[in-house]
Amino acid sequence: MKEIRINRQFLRDPLNGVLILIGMIVLIEAVSWSIGYNIKVRLMAEAGGFMPYVGALARSMILPELFTFCAIIFLLNLTHAWFKIDRVANKWKDIARYQLFFLPVLLVSFPLFNPVTQTIRYVMEQFPTYSFKEYWQSYIVYTFSWAVYFKYLFPVTFMGYVALNMSLLKDYLQQRKEAQEAAQTQADQVTEKAIALMATIPQPPTNSNYLAHLKGKGASGELDFPVNDVYYFTIEDRFYYAELAKGRYLVGKTLNELETELDPAQFMRIKRDYIVNRHAVMSYAYWENGKYIVRLNTPDNFEIVVPRARMHEFREWLQGNARLSGTDPAPGSLVLAPS
Repeated sequence: MKEIRINRQFLRDPLNGVLILIGMIVLIEAVSWSIGYNIKVRLMAEAGGFMPYVGALARSMILPELFTFCAIIFLLNLTHAWFKIDRVANKWKDIARYQLFFLPVLLVSFPLFNPVTQTIRYVMEQFPTYSFKEYWQSYIVYTFSWAVYFKYLFPVTFMGYVALNMSLLKDYLQQRKEAQEAAQTQADQVTEKAIALMATIPQPPTNSNYLAHLKGKGASGELDFPVNDVYYFTIEDRFYYAELAKGRYLVGKTLNELETELDPAQFMRIKRDYIVNRHAVMSYAYWENGKYIVRLNTPDNFEIVVPRARMHEFREWLQGNARLSGTDPAPGSLVLAPS
């Protein structure tokens, strides 16, 4: 994903702002109780108990600062709209530049929200006896000071960047999900076309030179089985296994030996540690970071992660167009051959 489209779904939902604010207040309370337990106990006793303490907290902090946070969210949304910020390149440098662009907005937000925040605090704290003089001197004039400004600076900046980054992350994850779904839909269409094409291609006669049966050892004993019954061959802890509907069987041939002895029209070495049966391939889809997932029609729908570089050859093989040769691969190369 080269860029992130900024839809601001998170910023446009007021409930998200409420949750962030409550989470921040809970965090502040938890820290203050842990480092100043005796002081908090005294404050609770002065308030008259737990519930009166919570009520005072709601009146003096939660409800007034709820407007503060809503004002910050409004300014962030307004800045996006004014400057037509609707996308950002998916690079750390561009994302950092995007973040710094909003720092001045947060720094100058104080005089915009403070009068209303303090008015709400005055109404909640002084109910039902109000005094305009006390309101003007203690809640308006006094709060327009550098001391109060710097007291607000960290929480306002923190809340603003939490909301901004949560919104950006949500937009990124949503677009990534949409891209994966689109890639999977396209891959499913390609797979359907490949299967339809395979049905029209006449199957070559069976070549007796290719391996037809294998002997394996499973949990219940040994078994002779046709290789066409194998979903895939793999290696684990230096042992080689064949996966069948009946279970997993230890075989006495390495993947390199199987690669040369199995019918290349039927089996393909899709990566270093897997050889798959054409008939076991159910579908494939884009995964992430340039990789694909190949799904097999095993009982557990087994999945194999394959790099993008192998997918072109894999598609050709599914369509019956792979050009397979009996020569040894070049050093460091990977030959996709049937299991």
